[in-house]
Amino acid sequence: MLENPEERIRLLKAGMDMKSIEELYIRYNNFKIVRRPVIFKRDK
Repeated sequence: MLENPEERIRLLKAGMDMKSIEELYIRYNNFKIVRRPVIFKRDK
């Protein structure tokens, strides 16, 4: 699922956000998260 960029672009155009697409990609391609990535959020 979501193997090529065109599939991900279709979901973006349909209104899904990138974080949701990434979660779907990880879940349905049987990836395992070994360590949570550090995510920084900038204040505007």
